[in-house]
Amino acid sequence: MKLKIFFFILCILPSLSRSQDNLIIAETDSSGLIDYFLEFEKSEKRNKDWVESLTEKGVSSDDKEIFFSEEGIKLLNDSLYRVKIYKDKYSLYDVGVSLSNMDIKLAFWQMINIYPQKRDTLIQYIYAYDKILPVDEIVLASFYTYAFFDPRITKINTGRPEVYRPDIFEEYFRRAKEIVYYLNYLRRENNEL
Repeated sequence: MKLKIFFFILCILPSLSRSQDNLIIAETDSSGLIDYFLEFEKSEKRNKDWVESLTEKGVSSDDKEIFFSEEGIKLLNDSLYRVKIYKDKYSLYDVGVSLSNMDIKLAFWQMINIYPQKRDTLIQYIYAYDKILPVDEIVLASFYTYAFFDPRITKINTGRPEVYRPDIFEEYFRRAKEIVYYLNYLRRENNEL
C-alpha cells in the first residue's frame, strides 16, 4: 500500500509543480521561439536605453562646444516644464511621487535639494537602488541635468542660460559629491561584511 502511494505521489508531483510563469515552446514551434527571443532583445534594449537616459547628463561639453541632452533642451526651451520641475522646497513626498512615476533622475535631483537634511534617509533611499542601477552616475547626471536650469541659479533670456548664482550651483555640486562619497563608503562597508 505504501509503495502505491509513493508511486502515485511520484507521478502526480510533476504536474503539481508546473508554473504558469514558464514559457513552453514545442520543438517544432520555431517561429514562437524566434518571437520570444526577439521580444527579449527588444526588452533588453529598452532597459539599456532607459539606464543610459538616467546616466545622461543634461549639459556636457568638450573643448569647443556645449551639448544639451533631450531633457536639457526641454528644460531650456519650455518654461512651463521648468515650472513643473522646479520648486522652492522639495519634500520626501515629492521624491516618492517621482519614484512612483519612475522618474528616478528627477527624484535624485530632489534628494540633492533636500540633502543634508534627512541625510541618512536620503542616502539609504539612493543606496537601495545601488544593486540594480549605477546610482553614483545617476546622482551626477541629475546634478548636471537639473542644476544648470534651476531658476535659483540660472536666468534664461532668449533661450540662453545665464548663471547668476554660481554659489548655489557649487553648493549643489558639493552635495552631489558628498552623496557619492557616502555611497562609496556604504559599498566598502557592505563588501567587508
